[in-house]
Amino acid sequence: MNRKTIMKGMLLPAVALALGIALGFGVIVIAPQTNERRTPEMNQSNRNPLLTAPIPMPEWLWEMEKANADRVIVDDEEKMRFVVDIAVENVRHETGGPFAAAIFEIKTNRLIALGINSVVPAKQSWAHAEMTAFAHAQNKLNQESLKGCMLVTSCEPCAMCSGATPWSGVERMIYGAPRFMAEKVGFDEGYKGEHWEEEFAKRKIQVAGPMLGENAFAPFKLYMEKHGEIY
Repeated sequence: MNRKTIMKGMLLPAVALALGIALGFGVIVIAPQTNERRTPEMNQSNRNPLLTAPIPMPEWLWEMEKANADRVIVDDEEKMRFVVDIAVENVRHETGGPFAAAIFEIKTNRLIALGINSVVPAKQSWAHAEMTAFAHAQNKLNQESLKGCMLVTSCEPCAMCSGATPWSGVERMIYGAPRFMAEKVGFDEGYKGEHWEEEFAKRKIQVAGPMLGENAFAPFKLYMEKHGEIY
């Protein structure tokens, strides 16, 4: 192997690492050209396997987040329309289910991170919109607590996401569609208790919703028209 080939092999991983750090996402290691197949185990310093498989951010969502970086949206209904539109786009691009979420800073109303339902493409049952929004925001902020933040979700959280919300650290939540709209399509939202909003209030988490009326059903309507998978 000549020196030029060796230098090329060293440069590619370095460029990939720099791009990964700059974008704030998980780094994908680009290996030098070889016939060797890279596995998740090999991608983590050739030692331990990944606990969960990485979930790539769809290109359209990445572009949308960049275009709205640090955007300030003061009005709650405007925040909700923004997030419901993202849920519609997720269905239109066939990159997941009819759900979306966003994390905003309460004090400034500044957008921090977006999340979408990625259950089917990621093959991971936990990858609901609220969960990916939590994880993405925590990754961007480099902290496990989202204290001082609010969750904006296109639909009333299911049993899993409502359970995760207090542990995320958010202090406020607003939602669009009530759970019966998701159940109308066939989604199983699970049991979370009849007085879940009161329990959130005890934990000093403010809740507001449902919002937007029938307009919040738009992602589900498109999902049915496209014969999306129910899971």
